[in-house]
Amino acid sequence: MSLIHQLASDEIIDEAFEWLCKSRKNSHYNNSVWHCRFHWQAIKPIIQKQLIAGDYRFSPCKACKIDGHSIGVWNAQDALVQKAMTLVLTKRLKPSISPCCFHLKGHGGAKAAVMKVALHCSRYTHVMKSDVKSYYASIDHAILIEQLRRVMNDEVVLDLITQFLNHLDDVNAELFFVEKGITKGSSLSPLLGALFLTELDNQLTNHAKQYNLVYVRFMDDWVLLTKTKRQLRTGVKLMNQVLSVLKMEKAPDKTFIGRITKGFNWLGYRLGPSAGLGVLLAEKTLTNHRDKQLRLYEQAASVEAVKMYIKRWWQWVRSGVKLDGAFEGCLVALEAAG
Repeated sequence: MSLIHQLASDEIIDEAFEWLCKSRKNSHYNNSVWHCRFHWQAIKPIIQKQLIAGDYRFSPCKACKIDGHSIGVWNAQDALVQKAMTLVLTKRLKPSISPCCFHLKGHGGAKAAVMKVALHCSRYTHVMKSDVKSYYASIDHAILIEQLRRVMNDEVVLDLITQFLNHLDDVNAELFFVEKGITKGSSLSPLLGALFLTELDNQLTNHAKQYNLVYVRFMDDWVLLTKTKRQLRTGVKLMNQVLSVLKMEKAPDKTFIGRITKGFNWLGYRLGPSAGLGVLLAEKTLTNHRDKQLRLYEQAASVEAVKMYIKRWWQWVRSGVKLDGAFEGCLVALEAAG
């Protein structure tokens, strides 16, 4: 069965519809999800027919600002089609994506990435930690499509992905053509984001295997642990070469290259020999937590709402990681105090 026929199959479309209903169950009554749900039996065969014929067209994506970040909000039908694309393409692309890329479903997630680095810090002397400046916004469409062509040959699906990339953004009722970058807020974006840096994974994984080093990536954040300065310089050179080919830049404020002695921040935690086999919280993580509590108080949130936020934050801090013993004791004391 071709990719587009898999995408348009009852099994995939129904799974995507179930996801849509669950993810938007608390949406405003004017949200397009309610029209889609009410008329689903009539809409479903139309979507399937359009997909197979290559006639499906995405509507403009509404661009919104959420917590200072630009997020794309697609109408319900487009979000459903993108989820169907994600379900099918994940199976096709996953073998091409390095197991060192932890954010892809089934690869462990952020906490597994943190713990892998934390458990090896004591064995290495140098670290290269970096990420891409404005990652999603800087992804080149032509390069991404060429990467996709190497692993799949269904022109209808490729055309659908090209449409998704080269769409219109609706900003306060004014339309803008998107020529670069992928949309935050789509179920398809993390998968495409994982694929785009595959060459970086290949180069640094090979370098790591050659000298028994540690390389881990989570979306556009990566860490390379090395034993010598020469291995570190080689890793930096490989990274810069790949980023240059991909037309991307490092984020200077999030890049650390040097000795591991004093530790470094990564994915919200503080890693390094000082934490033993555990991890600490990054100062910025604690600051953001305090700022969020202050905003809740300023917004006159109920006591129950504040307590629920704090409870969930504690769960996030501890879940999936082993905290340094002394630091865990401090957290317990803070939790008991308030």
